[in-house]
Amino acid sequence: MVDLPLHYRLLATALPDEKKRIRSSYMSTLVLIVAASTIVFIVLGISKGASPRLMTRYGFIMAAYIVFLVVWYPRWMKRRLTRCWETYDLEIGHDYLVRRQADIPDLRLQFDQVQVVEHVQGRYLRVIGKSKGQVIAIPEGIDQFGEVMKTISSVCSVRYGRIEHWQKSRAFMAAGLLLFVIMLWATSPVIVIPLSLALGSISAWAFFWIRANPNISRGSKRIAWSYWLIFAICFVKLVVALQGAENGPRTLGKVVGYMLVFIPCLLLIFGWVRWWRVLPPRHWRDYAIAWALGLASISALCLYGVISYIQLGHIGSANEHRLAVAGFYAGCPLSVFSAIAGAVGKGRSRVIVSLAAVSLVGIWSIAFFSA
Repeated sequence: MVDLPLHYRLLATALPDEKKRIRSSYMSTLVLIVAASTIVFIVLGISKGASPRLMTRYGFIMAAYIVFLVVWYPRWMKRRLTRCWETYDLEIGHDYLVRRQADIPDLRLQFDQVQVVEHVQGRYLRVIGKSKGQVIAIPEGIDQFGEVMKTISSVCSVRYGRIEHWQKSRAFMAAGLLLFVIMLWATSPVIVIPLSLALGSISAWAFFWIRANPNISRGSKRIAWSYWLIFAICFVKLVVALQGAENGPRTLGKVVGYMLVFIPCLLLIFGWVRWWRVLPPRHWRDYAIAWALGLASISALCLYGVISYIQLGHIGSANEHRLAVAGFYAGCPLSVFSAIAGAVGKGRSRVIVSLAAVSLVGIWSIAFFSA
């Protein structure tokens, strides 16, 4: 153990080898996976009756995307690698490790939190805490790697491995893309139902895992929102498979309608929770967010009250129209004032309450013109 904190930086002489590995290993496997999934998509599409012209266009689009990956993506990865390499700092104290690096938050691990130490010889050392997201990667290109290895091995026994973490990720990506393509073209419920359930669950899990992982940059966490598109496609395929090709679209329309109606409720609950967690002192712009949340909540209660009364009361089309108009004149102005207050306010819930207010205005407008 060490008495004073020691800092270790990555050696500049090891950076060129890492840059070469981007094109020789990372990019080659990524391009291979994208190309293979494109070929499978086209073959399955033609076998299911898709027009060759449409499949040809898709092939040209994916070919352009592959060229984009080959030309631009390595440059972006090299720039990001250089920035992370130059800012990497490992601090080892008497009972803790701290990893600092650009674009990602600092990560601290106490020695008593270390559960596993994995060493892939020639590549890196991974120190894993109690949570799988608590992982400190230590490249062998770090200064005095032998000394670091000796200190870490005194905390926990080292487990040696051969498969790198990115290789596992690539295998997971290849399997997921292949199954997703099969699900898209499949028509049998025996195939669609289990695949849609599995891939939808995995996409939702991947989103939350990426958002909570301290070793992933903010840019990659924003890209993770695209996983909800995969989840939505899986949900559509599941509904159509369960209800059949004839009743599926009608059922799907109802489900999507109910989801859109209740989205403001979920946003407001999330917004109130985030606002409540803000520690004092609060400023007037923080309270403006609270006013926005309150106004939007009242508008949402009016909306759900009108919907419940129409669904349960069976009051007739004329009375439904009057009730919808009355609700519009009460709820829509509240939503507009909520959006204004959200624009004036400041805080973690600002975007959430703005989305809730805008969605409420849209729902009230639809109810007014369609009632």
